[in-house]
Amino acid sequence: MRKSVLTRSYYRPALGGHAPGDLRDAFVEAIETYEQWNGGSEPTVEVRAWHADGRAMPISEICGLLWNRSDALPNVLVTQLETLRGWDEEVPVGTYAAAARRLRAMIRARV
Repeated sequence: MRKSVLTRSYYRPALGGHAPGDLRDAFVEAIETYEQWNGGSEPTVEVRAWHADGRAMPISEICGLLWNRSDALPNVLVTQLETLRGWDEEVPVGTYAAAARRLRAMIRARV
């Protein structure tokens, strides 16, 4: 069984709340990785590389870590997401949770 990347972390994705900055950074990296993805197997990004439990995670898993995070998404990320090919501009995206859910659906449609 694989160890959780959140071992010894106060953050619990199922409960929402404030995610640590390194997870928010991983989500930004996941967006950028998705933009460059040309098909094939799902890309990964390093999460908590500085930590003993850190590892490379598929970008859809990173979305899962922010699934219930209700904090407002910075406008720069909203703009970046709206420029993605396949992004539905009709779906409002004001929180990390909404963005993570939409991005994960787009990833699953590609795999």
